[in-house]
Amino acid sequence: MSSSFRLRILTLGKEIYTGNVISVIAPGVDGYFGVLAHHAPLIAALKTGRLSLRDERNVESTYAVTGGFLEVSENAVVVLADAIEPAQESIR
Repeated sequence: MSSSFRLRILTLGKEIYTGNVISVIAPGVDGYFGVLAHHAPLIAALKTGRLSLRDERNVESTYAVTGGFLEVSENAVVVLADAIEPAQESIR
């Protein structure tokens, strides 16, 4: 059984990320939550915070997100973000 899954991060204007990852940590409106391979189906609202992913090479990337939705279905995750950018480029 594969330990990775497909992740797509989208905004209204463009695709930010597409690739296979081994984990995602997202800022849900009820708190941060994690997604691993073969997660149960889920739709969650996102709040402003940090979205982290770990790719198949075990490299972690972090993004600043300002809301949106995350859907888990059939071993794939789609993030529909209101706005998102790499965290190192965000205003702190």
